[in-house]
Amino acid sequence: MSSAGLTADPLLDALWNKGLILIGERVRREYALRTPIFIDLRHKLYDDLDLLGLLGAALHGELVHILGADSGPAIARQQVIGIPDTATPIALSLALQSQQTALPVAYGQLRKKPATYPGGEWGMSAYMGTCDDTREITLIDDVMASGRTKVWAIDELKKDGLDVKRILVVVDREQGGDRILSEHGYPVHCLYRVSALIEYYRARGNIDAPTAAAALQHVQAKRFS
Repeated sequence: MSSAGLTADPLLDALWNKGLILIGERVRREYALRTPIFIDLRHKLYDDLDLLGLLGAALHGELVHILGADSGPAIARQQVIGIPDTATPIALSLALQSQQTALPVAYGQLRKKPATYPGGEWGMSAYMGTCDDTREITLIDDVMASGRTKVWAIDELKKDGLDVKRILVVVDREQGGDRILSEHGYPVHCLYRVSALIEYYRARGNIDAPTAAAALQHVQAKRFS
């Protein structure tokens, strides 16, 4: 991929410029970490509501694409739930960005720990929102690596009778978590695969070829079985 034939991606450019995706020396300079690639869709993202909205709109567009490919003409009502804490505002942004479209999406929230109310119907629930079995639930997260947090979230939601239909992440690190979850009946979709993301930044001139190769080699060496 050369820069001459490359279509600019405003979202990827914004994530790079904001320092939410770091590759090479920039990781060590900003976070003092030795990893050659670091993706952190947290505090710098929450500080930029326009960028958070852009990401939510992109994820909603991907969900529309997924449903068009998988569901045919009859599309079930949709709901998104983010894995806490990182993906909670990302999922909310998706739902908000969807409201004036042909596919409005409902929102629900998952806590890291159940509520500590003394009892009642919701006294021991980690879920906040409506339980509606006519909705298809898409679980949202920032990255896909091992898939462990997705399994935890799926199990927590099952306690309230909520079944996850699919998982949608911003970046799939291509480390095998998507395959593991798919084998258990939870298809994984992503906005970007990490190999394509690295190549994009190389082609845009954000990083050089050796830096791109080192980042890709690191990811490939960290695959989960």
